[in-house]
Amino acid sequence: MDKQIHYGTVTHWFTDLQRGSVLSDDHGTQRILLEAYSLTPNYRCPQSGDRISFSLHEDGRNRLCAENATLLPPLAENERIEITLSDWNYQQNGGYGIHHVQRNSPIFVLGQFLNDQTRIPENGETLEGRLVKHSNGQWLLVEVDIIEKTPAPLPDIPIPEDIPAPPPPPPRWAKNTTHEAQNTELPAALPANRVLGGTIARWNDEKGYGFIATENRQNVFFHISAFHYMSQRPRTDQKVSFYCNRPVGSEPQRAMRVVLSGHEASLFSERPYDYHEFNLNMRKLLCYGLFGSLYLFGVAYFSPIVAAFYCLTSAAAFWLYRSDKQTAVTQSHKKQGYLGRVPEKKLHQIGLLGGWPGALFARGAYNHKTGKASFIRIFWITVAINIAITYGLLIHYCDNPVALFLKS
Repeated sequence: MDKQIHYGTVTHWFTDLQRGSVLSDDHGTQRILLEAYSLTPNYRCPQSGDRISFSLHEDGRNRLCAENATLLPPLAENERIEITLSDWNYQQNGGYGIHHVQRNSPIFVLGQFLNDQTRIPENGETLEGRLVKHSNGQWLLVEVDIIEKTPAPLPDIPIPEDIPAPPPPPPRWAKNTTHEAQNTELPAALPANRVLGGTIARWNDEKGYGFIATENRQNVFFHISAFHYMSQRPRTDQKVSFYCNRPVGSEPQRAMRVVLSGHEASLFSERPYDYHEFNLNMRKLLCYGLFGSLYLFGVAYFSPIVAAFYCLTSAAAFWLYRSDKQTAVTQSHKKQGYLGRVPEKKLHQIGLLGGWPGALFARGAYNHKTGKASFIRIFWITVAINIAITYGLLIHYCDNPVALFLKS
């Protein structure tokens, strides 16, 4: 019936009956009969899960039967193969695909092994690369090329012999209407998951969002969480590289990750460009540390008890800021970007209670909460209120029994 080579998986094999069934890659859920006489001499003991090649024929009862079934060779290291990408994780910068013939085990791909670092592969695309065995036993594809789909040739359109005369030009009012309609056309969607360039046209540091002007004069929205840095804030007129999400319905596209021009290598990394645990801002660390230390020494001169309380609340504030910074780094590029973050209200409360010296030290050590103007303004208001309360308690109302107790 069909001498074309097909591929499939042995689903059942009954040794006592010497027959089984095959699930073909080309026939959906239809099972194909596999019998002992249809096996090649070097493949006499099929097992469930075997990947085989075979041709097809129909028996006397019009059933599809396999013929010349043979076991496919296993995957070999260092051979170049093609796979179809099944899934790609943008956060982990990796995914997996299925071999076109051997479909038993997934083959993993990492973004760092893509030869073209200017784009991200999409699900369903064909990838070609060299197969290696990872230390954990999984197959990994390296030196990966994305195989572009060749467009189908356009059919030949016959040219009519008699070409009708062009229509008369529209009246002047119709030209203006056409011109206005062209101006109201929506801009074409940007390619998703490809590296694009542009310039930050607008940036609102108070609200934490802005727009990137692309080369074709389109404005792309981006949030501060997409800016892939820990110690930098976006500024107008900066040259940046970014990639967008796929357009969904009528929602406008947005930049999912943004880096400065020249830092494109970190665009596909989970960690920010300037990531390390202590992201020291030495100037602020020295200023904040000196101010906080002098204040604590001054309080200790008047009341060691109050100074000890300041130290305890400062330790708690330092731990809260550190926890919030680590969560911000790991969650900023996920959909649950604020899940697990310490609320700003709680940070201000611990500072008002007396933990602001530790908060100052943490802000300098981790460069955290140093660029958001609204937070900084409220932070220094709470510092001023706390200092005023301490001054009134230890100096202005020094004859008060509570003040005398704290000084003792």
